[in-house]
Amino acid sequence: MAATRIITNAWKVRTLPDIFYEEPEPVEDGMQQEPPIDRIGHLLRQRYEDQPDVFISGGVFVSYDVTDGNRRVRPDLFIAFDVDNAGIRYNLPNFWIWEIGKAPDFVMEVASPSTAANDLGWKRELYQQLEIQEYWRFDPTGGDLYGKPIAGERLVGGGYEEYELQYGDDGSVRGHSELLGVVFHWNGEEFDVLDPATSLTIDKRIVAEARADAAEARAIVAEAELARLRAQLRGQ
Repeated sequence: MAATRIITNAWKVRTLPDIFYEEPEPVEDGMQQEPPIDRIGHLLRQRYEDQPDVFISGGVFVSYDVTDGNRRVRPDLFIAFDVDNAGIRYNLPNFWIWEIGKAPDFVMEVASPSTAANDLGWKRELYQQLEIQEYWRFDPTGGDLYGKPIAGERLVGGGYEEYELQYGDDGSVRGHSELLGVVFHWNGEEFDVLDPATSLTIDKRIVAEARADAAEARAIVAEAELARLRAQLRGQ
């Protein structure tokens, strides 16, 4: 594992020239993307919330050229490992690759009619050039915009190779992320992130509820068995 690079306070120690930033055009259908982005981000943040060397964000810029502030991209969700999470979050205005020392490791894009072509085109090419290890895409329409509900690629020899997907008889689709060690799952209505060992969601609230229900069921069985034994003793 690489050593975590400590981030200085870039608001005081400027490493970016005072250059003009162009305001990006707003995404016309951005609100269509918001629910699935929030869902995916919530699940993955839960997974890494106790790890100070993991940075997760969505909706902020990844800037990759110290000489030109407009050379930047805004993924829907990205993760960087072996970095100073707090230092980035509190000391940088965006994810500056030259300050952090590396690009993100993982990117997820969510399709909308106005963004799908970019996700399949120049964004994919840029992520490959930046050597982002895994690039995943989720299409809430079920495949109308990307061609398939879920697609994942990993960087091999400088180029992206697509992961094989698993299709269920019920129309569901699964894709295994080797980098994150999770399974992305689409059942035709909802996106979920699963534990590959159990095929259950990684949502901590649902997992806790399931464990509580199982414990309650075991207690009921144990109480019934105890009552049976007491009745048997009384009958002797």
